[in-house]
Amino acid sequence: MNFHPIRFGRWLQSRRKTARVIGMIASANLFGLVIGIIGSLVQAHFIAPDDLGFVRKYAIVANYAMFLSLGLYLLLRREYPVLIGQGKQEEASRVSALVQSWYLGISGIVCGALCVVVILEIVFGRWREASAWFIQIVTVWTLIYGSYQSSLFRSAQEFERLAKGQFLATVAGAAVIPLFWIAPFLAFVLRSVISSIVTSIYLHIVRPIRIRCHWSWREFFDLVKRGIPLYLGDYLRYMFWPTVEIWLMLRLAGDTGVGLLVFSKMIAEAASQIPFAINQVYQPRLAQKFGETGNVDTCLKLSLRPTMLNLGVSVLVTLGVWFAVPPILHYFFPKYVESIPLVSILALQTFIASVNLSSSYMVVVLEGYVTQFIAAVAGLVIFVGVAIIVYSLGGGIPSVAWGTLVGQLAFVLLSLNWVYRRARDEVRKPR
Repeated sequence: MNFHPIRFGRWLQSRRKTARVIGMIASANLFGLVIGIIGSLVQAHFIAPDDLGFVRKYAIVANYAMFLSLGLYLLLRREYPVLIGQGKQEEASRVSALVQSWYLGISGIVCGALCVVVILEIVFGRWREASAWFIQIVTVWTLIYGSYQSSLFRSAQEFERLAKGQFLATVAGAAVIPLFWIAPFLAFVLRSVISSIVTSIYLHIVRPIRIRCHWSWREFFDLVKRGIPLYLGDYLRYMFWPTVEIWLMLRLAGDTGVGLLVFSKMIAEAASQIPFAINQVYQPRLAQKFGETGNVDTCLKLSLRPTMLNLGVSVLVTLGVWFAVPPILHYFFPKYVESIPLVSILALQTFIASVNLSSSYMVVVLEGYVTQFIAAVAGLVIFVGVAIIVYSLGGGIPSVAWGTLVGQLAFVLLSLNWVYRRARDEVRKPR
C-alpha cells in the first residue's frame, strides 16, 4: 500500500480536530460537574431532600408535555445529516424550517398555559407551588424548542459553539450559589432554571441554520407520520420512564425518596459526560455516512472506535464514583448519605451510555420504529418488574435503581441485536 503524505496529513488533522471538539465538550461538561458539585454542596446544606423531591416531582408535567414535540426533533436529528449526505440541501432546510415553526408555536402555547397556572398559584398565596410550576415553564421550553436547537449542530465548529454554550450556562449557575445564604429556596429555584435559560438564548444566537418559518400541512403530516412511530419508543424511554421512576419512588419513600433519586441521577449523569460528548460528536457523522453509503456495516465500523473508547472511560469513571463519592457524601452531604447505594448502582449506567452510539442511535438512523418501541416497552416492563421484586425481597429504596439499570440494559441489548442483524442480512444479501 502506497503512503500518501497529503492524505495522512488530512487524516491526522481530522483526528486532532475531533479530539479537540470532544475535549472541549467533555471539558465544558466536567467544568459544569465541578461547579455543579460545589452548587449541590451548598444547596444540600440549605435544601432538605423532601423540599428537593417536592419540586422535582412536578417534572412529570414537563415529561407529558414533551409528547407534543411529536418526535420531530428526533426525526430532524436523523433526517438533516442524512439529506445533507445525499446532497439534498434544499429539502433539508425546508424540513428544518417546518420543525422550527411547529416547535415555536407549541412551546408558546404550553408555556403560556403554565404561566396562567403560576399566576393562579400566586393569587392563592401558594408560593412553593408557583415556584415549582415556574421551573416547569423553563423546562418545557428547553425540552421542546431546545431539542430543535441542539438537533441542528453537526460539524466540529458547531459543536465547539455548543461547548461554549454549556460553559456559559455553568458560569450562570455558579453565579446563583451565593444567594443560598440570603434566600435558600429562591436560590434553589433560580439554580434550577438559570442554566437552561442561558443555554436556550445562546443556542438561538449561534444557531447554525438561520431560516424563516415555513408551514405546509401536507409536509407537516408527512413528517408526523414518520416521526410519531419513531418517537413512541424514544418517549417511553426518555420521558415516560423517568415519570415511572418518580412515581415508584413516591410510592416507596415519598418526597424524600424522590429527592435522593434525583440527587443520585445527577451524579450518575455527570459521570456519563465524556461518553455523551463522544456520542454527540459522532452521531451526525453516522447519519451522514448512512446517507452517503446506505450501508449499515460501514456505520458500525465507524462507531467501533468511539464505542471502545467510551467503554475504557466508563471503567475509570465508575471506579472513581464508587471510591470517591461515598466519603464525599459522608463529609459534605450528610443529608444525602442514604443515596450512596443509589449512586453506586446508577454509576453503572455509564457503560450503557457507552454503547448507545451503535445501538439506540443506529436504530434511529435506520428508522427502526417497531424495534425501538418493542425495546422500550420490554425495558420498561423489566424495570418495573425487577424494582418490585427487589423491593419485595427487602431491597428498600435502591430497588428502583436496580430496576432502571436492568431495564436500560435490556433496552440497549435488544436495540444492538436488531442493528447487528440488519448488518448481517445486508452482508448476506446478493448484490
